[in-house]
Amino acid sequence: MAVVGSLTIRRVTRHVLADGRRLPPIQSSEYIQADRKREEHRGFCGYRFWPNGRDLYRPTPYTALIKRCDLQKTFLINFEDREFTEWPVQPVPTHQELKARAESAPSGDLLDPTIRLGTETVDTGERKDIFGRSARHVITTQRITPLAGSTREERVTVIDGWYIDLDTRLTCESWADSGHGFALGYKHGEEPPRPIFANIGEPERGYPLRFSTTDGSEIEVTEISTVALDPSLFEVPAGFSQVEQIRQEPVPPLIIRLRQTYERLKRHTRLGA
Repeated sequence: MAVVGSLTIRRVTRHVLADGRRLPPIQSSEYIQADRKREEHRGFCGYRFWPNGRDLYRPTPYTALIKRCDLQKTFLINFEDREFTEWPVQPVPTHQELKARAESAPSGDLLDPTIRLGTETVDTGERKDIFGRSARHVITTQRITPLAGSTREERVTVIDGWYIDLDTRLTCESWADSGHGFALGYKHGEEPPRPIFANIGEPERGYPLRFSTTDGSEIEVTEISTVALDPSLFEVPAGFSQVEQIRQEPVPPLIIRLRQTYERLKRHTRLGA
C-alpha cells in the first residue's frame, strides 16, 4: 500500500573513495503527499587540475524531480535556469506479472540469463528507537555473478543498515523504484542484462534510515516529518520554460575552461601538423 497523508524525509549521503579521499556530503529532501512525490537534490561535480593535482568541487544546479501519478507524468526542474523537462510515467510490471509472462511464454522465446543476482539477508535481531519508530538491524550481502555471454565483473557488496516499516512508493511505482535493490546500469546501445535471482533469507523491504556499504557509501536520514505540505510543491513554478533537456552540471571553473581550451587547441594543432 502506498503511503498516505504528508511526509517529509531529509537525508545526507557521504562517500569515501578507494584511495581514502572523502567526497563532499550531499543533502537531499523527499516530499510525499497522497499520490505525488518530489525529490530535491543538489550534488557536486569534481574537477582535477592536473593528473596528480588536487580536486576542486563545484555544486550542481538545484533541481527537483516531481512524479505525479494523477497526471502520469514526471517533471525534472532546474531552479537556477528556470527550466523544466517532462516525460510520461512508464508502467512497470509487478513480480506477479513478470512471473505470469515467463510461465506463458513459449520455451523457444526465453533467452538464457546473463547475470545472477544473489542476496543473503540476515536480521541481527537488534532493535533501536529512531525518530520514534522501531528500527531493525539487517545485514545484506549482494553478489553479482556474470554468466555466459556477460562481460561484467563479479562483485560483492555488504550493506549494514537500520530499517523501519514505511512504504514511500506511489501507486504508479513498482517495487523496483524503492531504490534498495541492485544497481545494474548499462551503457547506451548495450543490451540490458538478463538476471536470474537467488535469495537466501527474506529480502528487506523496509525503508532504510541508516546504512553503509563496503564500497564506501553511507546514507543517513536526518529528519522525518508528517507536517502538512503545500500542494504547490508538486507543481512546476509559473514562468518556467519547458526544454528538451535541462542542465544538471555546474559551469566549470575558469581555470578548467582555460585548460580545456588549451587541450583542444593542442589537439587541433597536432592533427593539422
